[in-house]
Amino acid sequence: MHEHSFIPDSKAKTLTLLSVLVSILIFIAKLLAYFITKSVAIYSDAMESIVNIISATIAFLGTKIALRPPDKMYPYGYTKFEYFVSMVEAFFIIGAAMAILWKAYQHLLNPEILKNLDVGFSLIFITMISNTTLSYYVYKRGKKENSPILISHASHLFTDVITSAGIIIGVYIAHITGFLILDPIIALIVSINVLYLGYKIIKASIISLLDVSLPQDKIDSIQEIIKNTIKTFPHQNYDIYDVHDFKTRRSGRKGFVEFHLTVSGNMPVREAHNLCDELEKKITDKFPELSVTIHIEPEEEKK
Repeated sequence: MHEHSFIPDSKAKTLTLLSVLVSILIFIAKLLAYFITKSVAIYSDAMESIVNIISATIAFLGTKIALRPPDKMYPYGYTKFEYFVSMVEAFFIIGAAMAILWKAYQHLLNPEILKNLDVGFSLIFITMISNTTLSYYVYKRGKKENSPILISHASHLFTDVITSAGIIIGVYIAHITGFLILDPIIALIVSINVLYLGYKIIKASIISLLDVSLPQDKIDSIQEIIKNTIKTFPHQNYDIYDVHDFKTRRSGRKGFVEFHLTVSGNMPVREAHNLCDELEKKITDKFPELSVTIHIEPEEEKK
């Protein structure tokens, strides 16, 4: 058996710490917008930003744990911890949706006349641009690092953008039409979307905790690399018969590939070792987040 392991450099801690600071500034801006407009809808948006602060803090701490190197107790590392953090974030998203639902219900019962909307909307619009920019970079980095924490946190940040947009639209339409009940109705629609986003994150995290395989396109690419490497490897007069028991799984930002390789029973150990090294190098050159395990079998012992 031959194994290769690689942990890529990560910017997750820096991004999540930046997210904590940005979320605090956004909360202050939204709270200021509430005091200017006296809009309960904007107040609920500000309260939702508190969830963002907590979420970003959890993501930061979760990332620090997930990036710890493997040790004696956890030889495969801590990457799966990211899925638990993702689920915690999802519950915060669902909690934010419930808070919006509650505020929407209150607005349905007691619609209010709003004021100074231009200034309030300007502040909210600035927070939307900030969150959109941050969520884009967090999501992009999350995809690059295969990090569930970053991807779910980016979704959470963008949820805040959707929430703010829905509230601005609702408040503006309610203001110009005088039909104040539109504000809570749009808030209800936004809350349903937020609930669905939280559900998707929880579902994806649970599936991944069950050691789901790598995406099919990545599997196809890995198998093509194996096939081409075996075809071009200078193995002299020794035969390489087949690859079998091929398995893959995801674990946070890392992925694992293992397979059995059947070769001639008289192939020298050194040559079999070199072949394994070449296979691992070709696979990890393209997918550096993968850990590759290869089990060599002599042809006469193949079942």
